[in-house]
Amino acid sequence: MSLLIDFGTSVLRMLVARTDNLIEAASMVALQEGAPTVAGDEALKMVGRTPKSVQLIAPIEAGVVKDGPAATDMLKLTIASFSSRGGMLRMPMTFALPANLTSVERRGLEEVAKNAGARQVEFYDSLVAAAAGADIEMDQPHGALVVDMGAGKTEVGLLSMRGIVEMRRMPYGGQAIDQTIIENIRREHAFIIGQQSVERVKQLLGEAEAGDEPTFEVIGRSLTTGLPAKMRVDRDLFWQPLSKYYSQVKDLIRQTIEHCPPELVGDVMDNGVALVGGGALGYRAQAELAERIEVPIRVAAEPTTCVIRGLAKLVASQRKSTEKVRLRA
Repeated sequence: MSLLIDFGTSVLRMLVARTDNLIEAASMVALQEGAPTVAGDEALKMVGRTPKSVQLIAPIEAGVVKDGPAATDMLKLTIASFSSRGGMLRMPMTFALPANLTSVERRGLEEVAKNAGARQVEFYDSLVAAAAGADIEMDQPHGALVVDMGAGKTEVGLLSMRGIVEMRRMPYGGQAIDQTIIENIRREHAFIIGQQSVERVKQLLGEAEAGDEPTFEVIGRSLTTGLPAKMRVDRDLFWQPLSKYYSQVKDLIRQTIEHCPPELVGDVMDNGVALVGGGALGYRAQAELAERIEVPIRVAAEPTTCVIRGLAKLVASQRKSTEKVRLRA
């Protein structure tokens, strides 16, 4: 029995191997001297609402540990929500990680896991896990292109036979888009809004019908008066950063394909591209990428949990292979 972990920039997901017991928590830790550490969704609720004595920390960025002690606290507290007995802290832990992390960055996460009580730490590539979670057949020599559109990073990988043939990555995802939107509104209207307001409007973008009013109401603070206020903001201030991001993803896909064997490129033309991660559900993500690369695009079922579900498949498959070897011996 082991604990499977996808430690994302915005969400930490955990699953006990061979079970459906999935837990999701915001990747956020709140620290205050003299008070218990708070992590997960309760810490996320504090964003923008805390005194200076409370420190809010996002411990992971694009798969890399930015604050080791906070990441350790995050693991401990989230695992504690699984079980009050504490036995799970001593389980082996298996993480999904980006393929191109340095050995130092991998050791950083391994140290965090061991400080949280892990008996053993293993790593799987997150793109391979995402492909498995998207129900892509990888045991045969066929190419499959996967785009992981996360909160802190975006990865494009061409996979075959459970390995990465070629990949490209940029440390830019949904959170950076949100910050760009916030900055655009501050610059254009001298008006400050929070990330939760941005997320709400991004959701409304997807729900809007053709012909709807091209503005959205946001609540924030006017820099002119210094007072709370409401303002209607043009749709383009939200759409332009998204459109620019989709162009960057298109470039990553093109660069990945340019360096691949022609046989695998033919497989991509036949099988299309699978989108995973929270960004796959973004406004016009599928339609925009399909128009720009002229290759069939599909959004994987439950794209936000593809990595953790695929990790479970890979670990189960590895265990079966090991058991077969033991039987033959």
